[in-house]
Amino acid sequence: MTSATTISHYALFGEQGDETDAEFIHIEDIRTRSRLYDWRITPHAHPRMFQLVYMTSGQGEAWLDGRVHQIGAPCAVCVPGGVVHAFSFQPETEGWVLTVSELLLIDARYRRSRKLFEPLVGVPQVLNFSDNHQGHGVVMNTLALMHHEFTWPQLGRSFMCDWLIRVVLMVARRQLDRHSPDPEKTGPRRDLYDRFRHMVEDHYREHWSVERYAAELALTPPRLNRLCKSFAGKGAGDLIQDRLALEAQRHLIYTSVTAEMIAYELGFKDPGYFSRFFKRRTGMAPAQFRAAKMAEPFPH
Repeated sequence: MTSATTISHYALFGEQGDETDAEFIHIEDIRTRSRLYDWRITPHAHPRMFQLVYMTSGQGEAWLDGRVHQIGAPCAVCVPGGVVHAFSFQPETEGWVLTVSELLLIDARYRRSRKLFEPLVGVPQVLNFSDNHQGHGVVMNTLALMHHEFTWPQLGRSFMCDWLIRVVLMVARRQLDRHSPDPEKTGPRRDLYDRFRHMVEDHYREHWSVERYAAELALTPPRLNRLCKSFAGKGAGDLIQDRLALEAQRHLIYTSVTAEMIAYELGFKDPGYFSRFFKRRTGMAPAQFRAAKMAEPFPH
């Protein structure tokens, strides 16, 4: 059976990358690539790669999993692996595009910092730095230094880039907390919730039950549900089904494959059941959803 996964998958602005390369790092300036495509980057995704687009001047729009965000410098756009995204920049916009293997970010050497970066690499979002001149300066100068290291190899280049990445991420994490302080973003309960989210990402196509996820986490199903509600406002079952529905929506928007093929790709044995599931989650049948999205303004 042909896979329904036909969304363009790139590591960055149109270059293929190896998602299994734990040391993959790439940085380039926005203008160099965007000028070639009339300042518009068409929808694509980069599996297992985290991307941070940092604008130092200019304005534009970012499409993150179907949602349109107005963006203006100084700001950072955080794009987790697998998220379908596109950009439309004002001509002569300046800034940087940093792409990093998610495997590098969860390396055992940095297990103490892993939980600090999880809120950044887990959800697509835009961070406005207009109220943080000092933070903006640190990110801008650090990315410029990283680009210099990347372009002109010197002794210890990989280590230097590795450390500089974490400087950028730490400043971005602090900026996230400035705008959405949350006392429960760290600690054992947050770690458990993050483990659940990673497990859902790995197994949602296998249609694991809430009971199985709970068993893998050494929790009871009621305790897992309480944990999820405290962080996401929804029970574990709803979060699992939301992830399935999100992937279905991505395929309907960004590919031309049939609903039947999408159903099989997502682990449904009965396309009819998939259609009922999708309508229950979104309020529309797959064909209606696709038609409605096709009628909306879209990045080309």
